Amino acid sequence: MLALLYLYLWAFGLFLWIFLLPISVIGLLLSVPFFVTTFPLYLLITAYLYYCVGHVPRSSIRDILSDAPFHLWFGKINVPVPKERHLICCHPHGMICTTALFGIHFRNDTYVAVTPVLFSVPVIGWVAKHLGAIPATYDDILVALKTKSVVLLPGGVPEIVSDSHYTKRFGFLSCAKQANVPILRVVNRTKYYDTIRIPCLKERMFIAKKFDIPIVFPWIFGWYGTWIPKRRTIEPEISTFHVKESLEIENKRYFKFTV
Repeated sequence: MLALLYLYLWAFGLFLWIFLLPISVIGLLLSVPFFVTTFPLYLLITAYLYYCVGHVPRSSIRDILSDAPFHLWFGKINVPVPKERHLICCHPHGMICTTALFGIHFRNDTYVAVTPVLFSVPVIGWVAKHLGAIPATYDDILVALKTKSVVLLPGGVPEIVSDSHYTKRFGFLSCAKQANVPILRVVNRTKYYDTIRIPCLKERMFIAKKFDIPIVFPWIFGWYGTWIPKRRTIEPEISTFHVKESLEIENKRYFKFTV
């Protein structure tokens, strides 16, 4: 009965979306003059956020989230993080990085590296910086690793699109080697969301790798079909990895036990 009710609700929502689509298109066209006139201001705010506001190690916004009792939702959270500086690499990415955020970042004094595109949105970018996020660029990660550990999701957007491990990444190994820090490899095979697969995976993967844009079904199904993660434990496999040889060799050695 409950499943049938959800089916009716999703069908009604789909109908509303299709019915209101022409109105959305008209609204978009009418808003073009506004966007054209405010675009220079948008660029100034974005440039200020990206280049002038540096890394924010602590903030009241982050303190509130760090004090949240996540264990009441996820139950067991077993992700021991060493006090020494590490590049903490989480696999796979997941839809909203459940392990990286709720299992590690908000429970420890770390930075979390996210796509630089996020900081192009003025309000969202400001909030992200005050939550301890940094752009996932080579230079930003190296600077952050001088003072504390950095949480990184090497699979990035391609893992969101493919919903599987993406192993053709070498930059995180180079970062760890240059910063002279070990990698804490965190692999969580628990699914916190269900997704609906859509066609054109090859084309969507190309866009994900080239432009960091995840083209997926516009809804993810977590706890009772919502965007909230399912109530499952966060207890990943954890190991330490040291980068010693060439990046090609280390890439194969690293992902041999991860995938």
